[in-house]
Amino acid sequence: MTDDASALLTTVARMYYTDGLGQQEIAEIVGISRSGVSRALTEARERGIVRISVADYEPRDRALEERLRQGFGLRHAVVVKTIGNATENVRRAVGYFGGPAVSDLIDANATLGVAGGRTMRDLITFMDPREWVRSATVVQLMGNTGPSPTDVDALELSRILAQRFQGSFFTLNAPAFVQDARTRDVFLAHEHIRIIWSLFASLRLALVGIGTLEDSVFVERGALVERDLTRLREAGAVGEICGRFFNDKGDECDTIYRERVVSIDLDTLRRCPDVVGVTNGTRRIAAIRAALVGRLITSLVIDDRGAEELLGVERAK
Repeated sequence: MTDDASALLTTVARMYYTDGLGQQEIAEIVGISRSGVSRALTEARERGIVRISVADYEPRDRALEERLRQGFGLRHAVVVKTIGNATENVRRAVGYFGGPAVSDLIDANATLGVAGGRTMRDLITFMDPREWVRSATVVQLMGNTGPSPTDVDALELSRILAQRFQGSFFTLNAPAFVQDARTRDVFLAHEHIRIIWSLFASLRLALVGIGTLEDSVFVERGALVERDLTRLREAGAVGEICGRFFNDKGDECDTIYRERVVSIDLDTLRRCPDVVGVTNGTRRIAAIRAALVGRLITSLVIDDRGAEELLGVERAK
């Protein structure tokens, strides 16, 4: 590179990064096109004339994580600092910063179960296998919430995770809710479904969302209607995991819906060594606390506002 060319790159870079001039202003001053300024800035970075550094930022609240671990006896806690105010912003932040932390929990040749959910989708989007993980067996924990799976369904999320971790994928090819107990029993008797149930017993890690009656994907997808939710409320339901509705003690509510759901049962889930609840926000606190009280989850991924609210509710008990 000639001295003149080097001087041009340095001048353009200084005017842009140090002086704060726009690319059009720079173009007019140095006598080149705006696209020429853009190319010069790119070349300045490539040649090391510009070295961009970013101050260290800790996206997780380690103090809150420790308080959650101590307060609820959790194996792992991941608390992501809130970015923005909208639910979608918080959900994406939990997924982006929580995904790598959850990836660290997956051992080589592990068998892990996956449920559905919007926060779960964002978490799995940012999960990547570590160098010690060669493969993983991924099992769908619950049936499908509709005839056309979307990007928040356990079916699709399990498939994506298995592909990313170069592992095997076992699908639970059934609806999440069927008409009655007899129909459920027909599904459970099928050879393919029995294979899935045998895998449930060997899970080392499960990733589950924590739902509420007020914010139910089953209503959105038509699997349950408002009449169903009224009956569940009357039965004391405060939360849901894998289509299993539970009360404030974490016990599954004794309703007809218990006989209609096709998913891992809560007792089997409790026997899994590590069940990671993935959630966000303050509106699910009653459901999260019930899941913790009932030992339905052993680890938690959440945002800082949700964590603060959860700890505040616990102190008030």
